[in-house]
Amino acid sequence: MVDHKDQTHSSLLDFASLWEAEYSRDCHLVFSSGRSPEKYLDLRRQVPLLTPDTIICSVGTEIRYGPSMTPDNGWEEHLDEGWNREIIVEEAKKFATLQFQEDSEQRPHKVSFKVEKKDAEEIIRRFSKNCDEQLDAKLIYSGGIDLDVLPQRAGKGEALAYLMKKANSEGWAKERVLVCGDSGNDVELFTVKGVNGVIVGNAFEELVKWYSSQSSKDHIHFASNRCAGGIIEALKFFDMGPALPPRERPGGNSNGAASPRREIVDFYIFFDKWVKGDIPNTDEAFQRLTSVIAEDARMVYPWGEELNLLQSLAVVRGQHGAFQGKELRTWVDSIQEQELAPGVYLATWQSWEQPSGENRKGYYATAVFKDKEGAPNGVEWLRVHQTPQKQK
Repeated sequence: MVDHKDQTHSSLLDFASLWEAEYSRDCHLVFSSGRSPEKYLDLRRQVPLLTPDTIICSVGTEIRYGPSMTPDNGWEEHLDEGWNREIIVEEAKKFATLQFQEDSEQRPHKVSFKVEKKDAEEIIRRFSKNCDEQLDAKLIYSGGIDLDVLPQRAGKGEALAYLMKKANSEGWAKERVLVCGDSGNDVELFTVKGVNGVIVGNAFEELVKWYSSQSSKDHIHFASNRCAGGIIEALKFFDMGPALPPRERPGGNSNGAASPRREIVDFYIFFDKWVKGDIPNTDEAFQRLTSVIAEDARMVYPWGEELNLLQSLAVVRGQHGAFQGKELRTWVDSIQEQELAPGVYLATWQSWEQPSGENRKGYYATAVFKDKEGAPNGVEWLRVHQTPQKQK
């Protein structure tokens, strides 16, 4: 999902804005990563990732829920049966070319190594034979370097199947599931019954070879775009829903329905384009903001000052082109909305901005909206309050 060759992370930002504007209300976002929880959190500090509803970590051996990343202890107990980590470690010591990965990647139900591609096939053959004779384990090779040994019950696909079964029992909506992958440890995701899948354009050799070997693959789209761009491409291919990122559309909701979440996303996209000088500094252009602010709307700043929101926008007007030619990432996350009364809405979200080479800065924000006929997203702003996030 993350394109480490694109320091602007443009496709990741496009996916984030599309998800928050169009999918976050009714859909469940699950990240499935080979990384440990610690490594995943390190990545979050560096790139504009959304907060998923669920994250599958450590090649499907750990499941965490929500912003607090609460562990699913039932899943880990399920993996205990037949698993003996000590035997795996002892077997590994018999292979001189196996190098243990760093301590953070050694997990209760995962033993991880680095092994060169030229040695991988023979090591996997011999190691698999030994595992089959002694315990119920599986080996997964990915990225042309990473070898993970897991319980037979573990893996990204097994974890997803577990979540889908849980969705059935707990009443989550799961009418359509789209899985996405780029490496060998993603193969299992595409074998889960009832899913559609996308292999992104930058997929590793081992996943491409697996795809080529499959006789039945109508449920899989091989994308031309890389990383998050491939996911957006698949949304369109499988007709899952809107697939045009908000940054690329003219602005606003085409059907005129009230949507605070679309308005929030569009507002931040406008701000991003404004400070980069991508929008002309004209009254007509800036009216996109002023036209959706109620005359008596108020803004409460983090330092406790309360001002008229229209007057506060004068500061934004003066920031036109402040980041022209510079890298700046801005995105919103975790939008929640509810209708307080007919035509009146309360929304909460997190906003982030990160200039190139600097730590990201975030805010918790709350706003009240009301219906406004003719507004781009059918609402206008009444009150905004933001509080700085504590940096972790």
